Amino acid sequence: MLRIFSRKVIITALLLSLLGLGSWRILAYTGSLVARATKSALQSAVQAVGQSAVPSGGLTQPPKPNAPKTEKTTVTVSEGPAFVAGERLAYNVTWSRFVTAARFETEVVERGAFFGQEGFQLRAKVETTGDVKAIFFEMYNQYTTYASIKSLLPYRLENTIRQGVKQNDETVIFDQARREARFNNDSALPLPANTFDFISLLYALRQQPLADGWKQNFSVFYGQQLMEIEAEVKKRESVISQAGRYNAVRVNLTPKEKQFHKYRAQIWFSDDAQRLPVAIAAQLPFGEVRAELTNATQVTRTTQPRVQTAPLAEAPEGGMPLTNGHKADGQRLEAKLPFDLGERINYEIAWGNFTSVGRASFEVRQKGYVGERRVFEFAAEATSIGAARTLINVNDQLISFADADSLEPIKTDTRLREGRRVKQVAADYDWSSKQAKLPNGTVIAIAPGTLDLLTLFYSIRAAELKLGTLSQYAFLDANHRLRGVAVRVNKTEPIGSALGTRDALQLDILTPDKTQLIAQAWISNDARRLPLYIATRTRFGELRFQIATVANPR
Repeated sequence: MLRIFSRKVIITALLLSLLGLGSWRILAYTGSLVARATKSALQSAVQAVGQSAVPSGGLTQPPKPNAPKTEKTTVTVSEGPAFVAGERLAYNVTWSRFVTAARFETEVVERGAFFGQEGFQLRAKVETTGDVKAIFFEMYNQYTTYASIKSLLPYRLENTIRQGVKQNDETVIFDQARREARFNNDSALPLPANTFDFISLLYALRQQPLADGWKQNFSVFYGQQLMEIEAEVKKRESVISQAGRYNAVRVNLTPKEKQFHKYRAQIWFSDDAQRLPVAIAAQLPFGEVRAELTNATQVTRTTQPRVQTAPLAEAPEGGMPLTNGHKADGQRLEAKLPFDLGERINYEIAWGNFTSVGRASFEVRQKGYVGERRVFEFAAEATSIGAARTLINVNDQLISFADADSLEPIKTDTRLREGRRVKQVAADYDWSSKQAKLPNGTVIAIAPGTLDLLTLFYSIRAAELKLGTLSQYAFLDANHRLRGVAVRVNKTEPIGSALGTRDALQLDILTPDKTQLIAQAWISNDARRLPLYIATRTRFGELRFQIATVANPR
């Protein structure tokens, strides 16, 4: 996703990544495709971009404090449906003796018209972690379901499977009227009436009354097979998960065919209007797998007034300053970092006149040891959504293991999934020899303090951000080329955000020679140093990243 169309705009794009937005390139590309899709959008883009590679004019400022604000909330529903667009649920998965075997996440991405039908876009992701990933196999699977608003019956599935050497992208069309499922190879499978997949079934169960004695049969599409399942309310009991204690309703799922007798599941739904799946246990041929809810958030979209500010220029490719926000005497970054284990920041991404083309998130996943070094595991993800996703399906991920004191990277893993294009590259940082090494044998000379894209994001937050200070940073971009940038703390001002009105530090992102402005960012002027809003221009138009929610802030 971080591959660029023109070398002239590489730094501009990377500056988005430096502020935690590693998926700018494909979103800009997606935005350009969306612009081509309608004449009016194209005309607007042409007016904004003009004839030059980077347009003149200013950047859109963040919302003012008196703008309508949307509070960050935990998912709550008092009446109506048990879930709404923007709900995101995260789970820790245990298996056998592994207390953290995988991560599982479900999301109601959006409600709207998709492929000619009104529906919900539902998404689930599962990724192996830790020893399971290292010893057994690496898995990163994503399942996207488009389901009817009224019935939650699916009408389109898009599955991306990455399990070790196995890689597969599959689209399945559910024609509920004709009762058939059609596959990529033009084959078809007859469907019983009212057939769900497992993702839509999970949400459909949340809409059921789940009274004592409730029981119902469902047809479920699994792989390329059909399974008849009986769902039955068994009992009400208290359940403790990492997200808290819940009064819950236990629903047993039992396959009716003998061939699936080894597959059984239990789901505990919160005994309230939300019907949150707070825990899931599944008996599989290789043992029991259990998922426990760790976090439930509601991502709420916001709108941004368009106000112009200072002109923006592209950054040249040369120059690699090395101070990286450290003190002149070479001391380490301050011991009290503004982030800690479990923090997750979610962003809505807008492009030009399109208010939402993607979402991005940044997470402090783990804190532990690599050898004798204490490290953080940072992760960032970006996906296209809505109309942009119908044009190109983007799911990119950056993972970085960094020294917990200096924030210097130790290992970086870049995973790009853009349509049918898949790329994965790892870089190992050998600080004793001052080299970064790639799997293909490429060796890159690096100076002390050189960062990667993710550690750049967190290093800026950890730096001494005082008015008038200027810090310089060297980093490797997604193509593992040395780059440089300067960051100046320009002023403080209150801005509006999904978190409410916040006093913010405005950062000007400059070329290494400090002569040209590349981007601007507003970071909360408090101990957490949350990047609230970021704006930059590329040759494809302006990109804006606005904070939506923060989970487990320090």
